[in-house]
Amino acid sequence: MARSCKYCQYCEQQGRQQAQQNQLGRKRYYCVHPLTLDMKDDRGLPLNNFIGFGTMTYTSPLALKTAKRWCPMKRNVIEG
Repeated sequence: MARSCKYCQYCEQQGRQQAQQNQLGRKRYYCVHPLTLDMKDDRGLPLNNFIGFGTMTYTSPLALKTAKRWCPMKRNVIEG
């Protein structure tokens, strides 16, 4: 079964919901796993732990259906 950020314990909404003139906005979701603080991308730059945006509803759940390529939980399953 494919791993999904939507149901992960490290996926958290941070910041305010973006809204514009009487329209519902969407929330931003980030990975707060401790390993994401030390991870670097292919060029050696610090990794941005942004996962994705929520839907344009009041509750705004995460719209992403899979996990990111850099997901530390996914790497632990592959390596372990």
